[in-house]
Amino acid sequence: MASPSRLPFQSPSAISRSQLDSLRTKTPSTLNKNNRSHLSAFTPVQPVFTPRETPRGSQGLVLLSPSRTITESLNVLASSTAQQLEVIWDEVGYNPQERASQLSDLLVRFRDQCEQKISEEHGVAETFRQTITDAKEELRKTGEALKVDINPSLLQDSSGMTLTDELSNLETTLDGLRADAENAKAELKESQEYLIESHLALGLDLDQKWNDIETDLTLKRRQQFHEKVEEMKEEVATRTSTIIQLLRDCQHLMSDLAIDAQSSDSDLDRRIAGSLARSKDSSFIMASKFETESCTGISAKALESLTDRATQLSGEKRRRKGLLQEMGAEIAMLWEQLRIPDEEQHAFSESVKGLGMETIKKGEQELKRLNSLKNKMLGTLIDEARETIRSLWLDTNATESQKDEFDGMNVTDEALFDDELLDSHEEYVHILQERLEQMRPIMQIIERREDILRQRIEYEELQKDSSRLNQRGAAMAKQLMEEEKMARRIKKELPKLTKLLVEKLAEWKECNKEEFQYQGEVYRDVMKQQDEEWKQHKEDEMQMKRKKKQGQQQCDENKLLGKVVQSSTAGTKRTSGSTSKAGLAQRKPLGNKNRIHATT
Repeated sequence: MASPSRLPFQSPSAISRSQLDSLRTKTPSTLNKNNRSHLSAFTPVQPVFTPRETPRGSQGLVLLSPSRTITESLNVLASSTAQQLEVIWDEVGYNPQERASQLSDLLVRFRDQCEQKISEEHGVAETFRQTITDAKEELRKTGEALKVDINPSLLQDSSGMTLTDELSNLETTLDGLRADAENAKAELKESQEYLIESHLALGLDLDQKWNDIETDLTLKRRQQFHEKVEEMKEEVATRTSTIIQLLRDCQHLMSDLAIDAQSSDSDLDRRIAGSLARSKDSSFIMASKFETESCTGISAKALESLTDRATQLSGEKRRRKGLLQEMGAEIAMLWEQLRIPDEEQHAFSESVKGLGMETIKKGEQELKRLNSLKNKMLGTLIDEARETIRSLWLDTNATESQKDEFDGMNVTDEALFDDELLDSHEEYVHILQERLEQMRPIMQIIERREDILRQRIEYEELQKDSSRLNQRGAAMAKQLMEEEKMARRIKKELPKLTKLLVEKLAEWKECNKEEFQYQGEVYRDVMKQQDEEWKQHKEDEMQMKRKKKQGQQQCDENKLLGKVVQSSTAGTKRTSGSTSKAGLAQRKPLGNKNRIHATT
C-alpha cells in the first residue's frame, strides 16, 4: 500500500492515524449493500469472551484469540444461517441443484470477505511500518537540521516492540523537535521572503545558498540570514536614495524644459512623474519598489534608465541654454543697432520664460523680425557706424595710415551696402573701442602730468609776483597753502608720473609695435621736448638773473664814480623788466605748440 504523501517534517500520525482508525474499525457492516441485505436477517455476531485472570490478578472477561473466536463464532453463524436458509428454500421450493448453487455462492463470498479483511489488515500494518520509517527519517533530518543528538536506538529496528508502541515513542521525541524546527523555519522563511523581495526589487539574482531553509536550522544559520537581511536593507536604502535623487533631478529638468510628462510619448517620463510620493514627515519616498505603469521602481534597469534620461535632459538643457544665449546676444545687439524702444524690449523679455520650445520659437520669431527691420535700415546703420569710427579715430589719435587700413570707409555706393559691410564696420568699431580702452589708463596718466606741468609754470609766475604777499589774514594763509600744495605736486608727483609714463609707453611699444600717440604726436618725443624746453627755460632765467645782477653792479660802480646817467639807467631797467615778463607771457607751450598753454 502506497505511503500517504505529506510535507517535510509533518507528523506521520496526523495522517496515518485516521487511516489506521478507518482500517481497524471496519466490521461486516461496512460490506456492500447487497451483502448487508442478505445478512440483515441474521442474528448479530458478538465478540467471544471467556472468564480468565487479568494481568492485575483479578477475574474478568478476556477476548479469545482470533482463531478460536472465528471458529466458535462461525459455527454458531453457520448453524443459524443453514437453518434459516432451509426454511426459506423449502418455502420457495428450490431443488437440490439450486440449493447447492446458492451455498457455493455464499461460500465464495465468505472466502472473498476473509481475503479482503486479511488484505486490509496487511495494509494497516504496512501503513504503520511506512509511517515509522517516515518518522525516523523526519527525526534524523530534524536532528541534523537543528544539530542535536538523537538516541540511536530510536532510529534502529525495534524487534521486541509493537508497531504502535514504536510509533508512539517516535512521536513523543518528534513533538519537541517539531516545535523548535517550525520556529526556526518560520524565522528563516521570513528572512528568505525579504531577501527574495529585495533582490527582485533591485533586479539582482539571489544566490542559491539562500534558497535552503530546511537542512540547517541552527542559530548560526539564522544569524547568517539576519546579517544578509541587514546588508540588503542597507543596499535597498542606498539604491532608493539614489533613485529618488535621480527622479527629482529628472523632474526638475523636465520642469525647466517645459516637458509635460502626462502628454509625453515616453513611458519612462510618465513613470518619472508618478514615482515619488510624500511621507508623513513631507520627505520624498518611492511609490513602489517595483516597476509599474506609473512608477520606475528601484531595479538596476531603472537606475540605468534614469541615469541615461538625466544625462539626456541635462544635455538638452545645456543645448537650449546655449541656443537661447546666442539668440539673446544677437537679439540684444540688434535691439541696440536698431534703437528698439525699451518698452518693446521689456515686453518681449516678459513674454519668454524658461527653456521650453515655446521660448525658442518666440526667440526665432523675434530674430526674424529684427533682421527684416535691419535690412530696411542698413544704410542708416552703416552711416552711424562710420560716425562712430571717426569719433574713435579722434579719441585714439589714429594716424592717416591707420585710417587707411580700414577699406570699408571707401565703399560709398549704397547699392553695395549689405550685412557683410555693416558687420565689418561694427567689428572695426569694436577694435577701436578695445584700443581706446587699452589707451585710456595711459591717457589718464598723461593728462595728470600735463596738468602738473601747467601748474609748474603757474607756480613759477606766482613766485615772481611779490604783490601776492601784500594780502593779510585768511587770504594770505590760503594763498600760501595753495602754493605749498602746488610745490609738493611739482616736486614729488611729477617725477613719479614721468617715470611711470616712460615704463608704460615702453610696454605699449613692445606690445603694439608702434609708438603711443597723444593728440597726433608721439608722446615720448613730446616728453623729451618738454624736458629740453624746461631746461632751456631755466637756463634763460639764470642768464637773465646774471645779467640783471651785472647791470646792478655796474650801476653801483657808476654811482661811486659819479657817473650816474639817469636816462641810461632808466632805459636799462625798463629793458630788463620788459624782457623777463614778455618772455614768459609770449613763450610757446612747452613740448606742444598746439595744446599746452602756460598761465601767466
